[in-house]
Amino acid sequence: GSMTERSEPLVMVVDDDPTIRLLCEQSLEPAGFNVSTLPDGAKALQALPELQPDIILLDVQLPGIDGFSVCQEIRARKSTKDIPIVMITGNDDTESINRAYDLGATDFIRKPIGWTLLPHRIRYLLRAKAAFTDLKRAERKTQALLQTIPDAMLSIDSNGVIREFVSGDVRYSDSPGEYAGRPLEAFFPPVAAKKVREYMHIALAKRGVQVYEHELDGGKRHCETRLIAQDENCVLAIVRDITDRRESEAEIHKLAFYDNVTGLSNRAYLQQRIIESIKVARRREQKFAILYFDLDGFKDINDGLGHHAGDKLLQAIGERLQKVLREMDFAASLGGDEFCVLIEDIADDYAAARVATKCLKAIAEPIVIANRNLQPRASVGITLFPQHGQDYESLLQTAESAMYAAKNAGKHRYAFYTPDLTIAAERRMTLEHDLSRSIQLGEFELHYQPQVALDSGRLVGVEALVRWRHPERGLVPPNEFIQVAERIGLIEELGEWVLRTACQQAVEWHESGLPPFRVAVNISGLHFRDGKIVDAVREVLEETGLEPARLEVEITESAVQTTKQILDTFIILKELGVTIAIDDFGTGYSCLASLKQLPIDCLKVDRAFIHNLLDDPDYSVIVATIIAMGRAMRLNVVAEGVETLEQIQYLTALGCNVVQGYFFSKPVLAKQIPQLAASNFLPKSPQGSVVSLPKV
Repeated sequence: GSMTERSEPLVMVVDDDPTIRLLCEQSLEPAGFNVSTLPDGAKALQALPELQPDIILLDVQLPGIDGFSVCQEIRARKSTKDIPIVMITGNDDTESINRAYDLGATDFIRKPIGWTLLPHRIRYLLRAKAAFTDLKRAERKTQALLQTIPDAMLSIDSNGVIREFVSGDVRYSDSPGEYAGRPLEAFFPPVAAKKVREYMHIALAKRGVQVYEHELDGGKRHCETRLIAQDENCVLAIVRDITDRRESEAEIHKLAFYDNVTGLSNRAYLQQRIIESIKVARRREQKFAILYFDLDGFKDINDGLGHHAGDKLLQAIGERLQKVLREMDFAASLGGDEFCVLIEDIADDYAAARVATKCLKAIAEPIVIANRNLQPRASVGITLFPQHGQDYESLLQTAESAMYAAKNAGKHRYAFYTPDLTIAAERRMTLEHDLSRSIQLGEFELHYQPQVALDSGRLVGVEALVRWRHPERGLVPPNEFIQVAERIGLIEELGEWVLRTACQQAVEWHESGLPPFRVAVNISGLHFRDGKIVDAVREVLEETGLEPARLEVEITESAVQTTKQILDTFIILKELGVTIAIDDFGTGYSCLASLKQLPIDCLKVDRAFIHNLLDDPDYSVIVATIIAMGRAMRLNVVAEGVETLEQIQYLTALGCNVVQGYFFSKPVLAKQIPQLAASNFLPKSPQGSVVSLPKV
């Protein structure tokens, strides 16, 4: 039996000297030890399995097998490898003592033996052995415990070097030893490593626990790392795999916030999003729209083809909605056959109608379900924040009632919560639709307004003005369609059509023998800012053969910002040889210094100033300043919107050299220009002579 079962520890004494064997018994038995003595090594090894001693006293010099070999053999056997062995040596040489230790001796005693101290020495060794056994047991326990913990533990010093790595889980490492002595980047991926270093220093400074979530294995696993200071320059990092937790959280979120048929967000999630959007829109003073869809005749599909077919249709519609929406928009399924779309940050009310039209078109694509060809239809109600509702409930209510209005109006259409908006939006949408086809259908025409030199009374130029002759609505003025053309991306095409038509016309006038005069063409700010205007002008000049100096490009002052790109556009146009005019001058905010940088030829005074010229002293000062400034910068100055003789006389006095306006002629068709080019515009007195205008 072992020491735990025996009350008295058993000491095995192996010595060929009978006196020593006897003395051992006499000194140890009274001290509470059992003693078993053996004369040589062979007998000792034979008796070992049965005796199972707690400690062995072993003489170095034995007949037959010497003590060193016996010691080696005891250590080699599994059952006896941990028994303390005390070597008894008569030699004084350190050689044999070192050898004894190398072979696994626990301690040694020199002859002659101090018999009184021997029991104390043995008791001490047995106590040390017991402590060692307990430690081993605790270590094994800890090791077993570590094997069951699904975490990796890293001891990291303040330089970020891993001092120790323990993990019972192969998910982190097959051979934990590989990390010791390496920087923490060896274990953590780059982004996580950077953060771990940051949190590590916080943990060392504040002595608190820092928690950081990150990915391992290229995003395959989610981990949580806790960092705790061990001492002033070392932290313990505990890395736990939380992938399962994350997945179940996502699953719970999905169940709570998504519709299981379509995979779209559900009513609860929509409510959250709308409440959030209200806050954002209030803060930024923005508008947003809610579109409430209801499928037309869905009940018939469900009843006729079964619920499975119905679900397939709902899925298809969910997908179609997501395809046409922008990244920032939000689609939800409200259960049954109702859907809701949130359109964030809309520029105008019509934006919502445009999205609704796109969605309706996508929904109505034919689809085959249960071997039947279906063409789904839907009615959609549109409500706007803040006009139609200030909170979630009222917005959803107004959207739903607008949807019923769309159903009542004949289905598969949209309706706004306020009927007048629906009418306005439909007009606008029709206008957009018609406008997009109008160039191909040749519905545009140019009218030309003469520009007259006040000194000679002669026509010196014309401004080309575009008109849209709509088959039902008649002549549509530019202020009603130019902005729409800009928004639907038609402005470049329209701008190039105007440019080409005006230049061709100028060449025809010249070839028919008219005196040379300029043709001015307005360019949209959008077209000018993207720089494509340069290529358009170059192409048209080459195509028509018009002398470049006879073309004047007009750009409104508000479109001119002195960025490098715009400056470059001006310079290239100048190099092409065309003249450049700044239109609506005085209404924009360009400072004179920035104007000086631009290679321009002409300023056109906005008609608003001319209109109020004689009634408002402020306006006359502004006009006088613009004319004086234009002359100082050697620019032509053209006054627009001149309608009375008094205005003409005043402008002449201020030194304005060219005017255009109804006083001389409204915009006319090209065929009327030859007659105007031949006439003198200066007013005649009742006697028939030309009235002389005051000189400056």
